[in-house]
Amino acid sequence: MTKLVSFCADLNLYVMALKVEAKGGKGGNQWDDGSDYEGLTKIHVRGGLQGIQFIKFEYVKAGNAIVGSIHGVYGRGFTQTFEIDHLNKEHIVSVNGCYDNTSGVIQSLQFETNMRSSEVMGYDENGTKFTLAAGGNKIIGFHGSAETNLISLGAYFTTLPPIKMEQQGGCGGHPWDHGIYTGVRKVYVTYSPSGISHIMVDYDKVGKHETRESGDRLGENRIQGQQREFILDYPNEYITSVEGTCDVGSASYSNRVRSLSFKTSTERISPTYYYLKFISNTYGTVANRTFVLESKGRALVGFYGQAGFAIDAIGAYFGSRPVPPSPPPAEKLQGQGGDGGVSWDDGVFDGVRKIYVGQGENGVASVKFVYDKNNQVVLGEDHGKMTLLGYEEFELAYPSEYITAVEGCYDNIFGNTTAVITMLKFKTNVRTSPPFGLESTSTFLLEKEGYKIVGFHGKASDQLHQFGVSVTLITN
Repeated sequence: MTKLVSFCADLNLYVMALKVEAKGGKGGNQWDDGSDYEGLTKIHVRGGLQGIQFIKFEYVKAGNAIVGSIHGVYGRGFTQTFEIDHLNKEHIVSVNGCYDNTSGVIQSLQFETNMRSSEVMGYDENGTKFTLAAGGNKIIGFHGSAETNLISLGAYFTTLPPIKMEQQGGCGGHPWDHGIYTGVRKVYVTYSPSGISHIMVDYDKVGKHETRESGDRLGENRIQGQQREFILDYPNEYITSVEGTCDVGSASYSNRVRSLSFKTSTERISPTYYYLKFISNTYGTVANRTFVLESKGRALVGFYGQAGFAIDAIGAYFGSRPVPPSPPPAEKLQGQGGDGGVSWDDGVFDGVRKIYVGQGENGVASVKFVYDKNNQVVLGEDHGKMTLLGYEEFELAYPSEYITAVEGCYDNIFGNTTAVITMLKFKTNVRTSPPFGLESTSTFLLEKEGYKIVGFHGKASDQLHQFGVSVTLITN
């Protein structure tokens, strides 16, 4: 594998072109389309009796269409084409193929982009299979060998430059820029009467830990805000999108970021971090303009924006590193109860170690869970509002004990426009917890035979309105 390095001055980083050796049979005349292209727009493959007769590529160079040469010979057969939507940032990331062990001729090819896969082009014959790939990087050129048929195929890959997503919010404060990193380990968000007053991020930079922060923890009211942290299972988990709200209207000095939440590559969603002053009368509805920062298939690698006494604006960098494939997802069972409050989802873990349930005047006021992930203790967020009564606890003998079911009740309590959870009870493979709360008219059971509970989700305001679980197959 040959490395060709070029410098991208405006992003202050290196872009590397990788020449991956050709796969297929031996011999034939060498050909090389080069690697100085922006991408591809169309692929032509001609199939015949002995396999693929020729291949031809259409490239983009400096914004102009370049039609490449035919590699092989045009004979009796059939031509298949595959178009790539280059203008909408579609690009090829890998090629799967097969070649005949005796003749060495490539029999079939299938191209995969960052959005989809082509049909199998040629004949899907038995033979030696091969793949051209480089960690999700982008193919910008091809090379190989051919005579009367296509004998081998190789590719040039390039890393994708980070994408700088436009910042959202106002124009107050001063510009800040954390820069570009390998990934994010942890995010701390502080919210106060000023809105989101401060953000601090633990980044990873090629295995080294770096912390950057922006804003003011006290805010313009000089009141210590509430700080919450969102921990990622890095490097197995990445932030893929950021959702937030800012003030309605033009990007003026009065506009600020009022709420933030984060979604990850494992489909986990953080709580929504906000200050109640900026919530409408209906819990969970942020009375501002909503925005989303994301770049499909890419991981967030840095933040930037504007800040003074608060985070006036926020933007993000999304890097070339592709989001890692998620493990087979756990199954999420539908939450039971009412529709009030803000949605929350702790995500999926290896198991549950401890449960905290706080009761209020009208039912369950709050819940919190301690999980296990890769033999590490993970403390979940508080969901709801803890009362003066504090928490009741239910501790499991993890890992031998696990939760198999949750029983519960919910009801429309006087003074509430939507139902609230009034009781929860947890069943394990060993025992059943005492009931937390009081039974009411509507009951539910969250359970799937042969599965264990490895995460919780629901809706909450200052009470727990809805409760659901994520389950995975019991394997031991």
